[in-house]
Amino acid sequence: MPTMKARTWRGASTEGLAAVKALLSQVGASEDSNIKSSHEAWRLRLGGSVFTAYKKGTVFCNGGDAPELEFLYGKIAEALGQVRDVPSAQFLIGLDETGKGEVLGHSALAAVRVRQSSLANLDSAVSTIDTKSRKGFAFWDGALRDIDALRGRGVEYLVETVPPWDVDRYNINKILDVVYQRLLTRILAGIDAGQTRIVIDDYGVGRNLEDYLEALQAAGAEVRVETKADTRYPEVRAASIVAKWRRELAMKGIGERYLLPNHPVGSGNAGDPTTKSWLTAWKATGQAWPWFVKRSFRTIREIDGRGQALPKEDPPIRHELLSPESSDRFREGRLSTSSLSIVCPSCGVVSSGAKLTPAPDGRGLTGRCIGCGEVIRDLETTLRYYCGLVLPDTSVIVAGTLSKDLDQRGFFGGFTIILPTVVGRESDAPGGRSELAKLADFAAMGRISMVAVESSVAGTSAERDSVVIRCAKDTDSILVTRDGGMYGSAAAHHVFCLTFKTNVERAEPTGG
Repeated sequence: MPTMKARTWRGASTEGLAAVKALLSQVGASEDSNIKSSHEAWRLRLGGSVFTAYKKGTVFCNGGDAPELEFLYGKIAEALGQVRDVPSAQFLIGLDETGKGEVLGHSALAAVRVRQSSLANLDSAVSTIDTKSRKGFAFWDGALRDIDALRGRGVEYLVETVPPWDVDRYNINKILDVVYQRLLTRILAGIDAGQTRIVIDDYGVGRNLEDYLEALQAAGAEVRVETKADTRYPEVRAASIVAKWRRELAMKGIGERYLLPNHPVGSGNAGDPTTKSWLTAWKATGQAWPWFVKRSFRTIREIDGRGQALPKEDPPIRHELLSPESSDRFREGRLSTSSLSIVCPSCGVVSSGAKLTPAPDGRGLTGRCIGCGEVIRDLETTLRYYCGLVLPDTSVIVAGTLSKDLDQRGFFGGFTIILPTVVGRESDAPGGRSELAKLADFAAMGRISMVAVESSVAGTSAERDSVVIRCAKDTDSILVTRDGGMYGSAAAHHVFCLTFKTNVERAEPTGG
């Protein structure tokens, strides 16, 4: 008889706990009076296996090699009404988020895709993890390693974050709608939607995402939007773990950099006494709130002595800035920076790029129209939620452009930075190495994400430029360059590009 792994069942009623206890007693389990916690309802032993019930409705077994154990696992699930249906879909996709209600730090969203044949392996890796527990980074890092061990063997995942300043400005559920749509679009790439089951832990799904989910259903996907889905679906539980890991990674970096004497940052939850103490101590310093504090939250408004919250804007993407084709493609879930173009609200020019110049308020960079040079308000937010990926070439890395921007709130806050091998190799000089180290620090705090991708590095300068442009197309990234030649090549290859120009030339409106 193979050894059975530990298993956890959650959400049991008082009657359910009693039914499980009766079941175990019938097969000869003996009650253990050695209750270790006031939270325990009872504890029974069967050979080397220990079954522990908690008053809040959780049953845990530490596993073992008793011959009855496999049978009992099934019967306990039956007794608690938690028998999982056998999915018919070839691919199972789960989505969940964390950090939505925390006063500090990012919200993190994750999508996990698992082949049906690998579901049991994923379930074994995540079944004992309580995703609602408050643990530190080390715990979630260990849990993620178990999921990482299955990557490339039937399990894949993606994760994105929502920066605090966007939560202050926009309706958070509308932001989640947009990010979940993009996550779904990317994790569905290369597979038939008709072969999938998609489960989302319901946060209050809005009309925009519902439209996209209905389109997926029309294509044959099975879609479920359920509360507490992480307790019933391993793929959603895994997504919750990935999201927890990403948020706690950022909070770890924040905690190390913004520690005050005798006042650690804490979990970032408004109900955490450690976080409350840190907020009070920071306010007493007289400094402005740092970037990771959600200033719209009641906790911060009360500390600041401000009144009611201001209305939130909706949605985070200004569709009027996107060309009709780009906007339609986004709503249909067909994202491509090769077809991305924007419409200048000042002159009406439609272009596949924009200029970046210092922002008028001195806070990082701002986007301007290629044609008339006018500021395009909210361009960075629209591009971040439409695409979210930027690929800087060597000219941008060596100049330190991104870190200078991120020292402020910045244009590039919240983007994922794609770093091809060829750019990393060409940046291997004092200025480039310093910039990459600074970007790593920003990534550790969650200001940005960074992803390295393999690319060829040999050849002439022109050949290496072609590699960078091809990498931008392959990853559906926005190219960022200070090199006029690279900008011209990007335009010729239909890659959306952000470029720089010291003096913004004003042109007469050209229409379009």
